[in-house]
Amino acid sequence: IVMNAANEVAVAAFLDRRIGFNDIATLVESTMDALPGEPVDDWNLEQVLQTDHRARRLATQLAEQRDLGRVT
Repeated sequence: IVMNAANEVAVAAFLDRRIGFNDIATLVESTMDALPGEPVDDWNLEQVLQTDHRARRLATQLAEQRDLGRVT
């Protein structure tokens, strides 16, 4: 969940030219390091959505920190 959410945010930031291509993996890794995974066997939908939301929020913050105003 965390990896997928972070990847979607990172790719969107790349396509918006806010981060470089090589920053995608770094952003995903940083998000995963900050929000370690947990087994989802007994999770309900609310827990999944909360985890997704937390990961997207953190990845967005990290992307903004990496925003160098790139236009290449």
